[in-house]
Amino acid sequence: MEEKIQGKTVWKFGDNFNADLIVGSKYIAESNAEVLGEVCLRDFDPEFAKRVQPGDVMIAGKNFGYGHPHQQGIVSLKKVGVAALVAESFYPLWYRMAIFYAFPIVICPGITQNVNPDDLLEIEFSTGNIVNVTTRQKMKAEPVPTFLMEVLQSGGLIKHLQKK
Repeated sequence: MEEKIQGKTVWKFGDNFNADLIVGSKYIAESNAEVLGEVCLRDFDPEFAKRVQPGDVMIAGKNFGYGHPHQQGIVSLKKVGVAALVAESFYPLWYRMAIFYAFPIVICPGITQNVNPDDLLEIEFSTGNIVNVTTRQKMKAEPVPTFLMEVLQSGGLIKHLQKK
């Protein structure tokens, strides 16, 4: 995982997005990443998995991922190439699971008011600096703590612990 990324915003979620809706309950027992990638966000945009490009960024409001988070949603987002998800806040269990599976997430209050689909974002995880390159607006997110950056850069918690 890179310390700093630049990506286009491809989807903007509001508040209280239910984690079960990323792949749908029909795929909760699925372990094949190919299948999970094909159904990623299908209920919201049937063309999402075809349109998303590697390196794209997702934006969300408060409490993203509430409900019953499962790794299938995170695996599907990674499979289609989503580089990071920036939200105003995360449901705590979804946040932990994202880190466990090495999916970069950032907490940035006010992000939904300052970013629109197709805006180009530059995110520096360790400092929390976010720049909307399209509008030149600068935002301050919560920096990703060093120990969590190590987990992300190791490829997830299991790989991180194996290194230790």
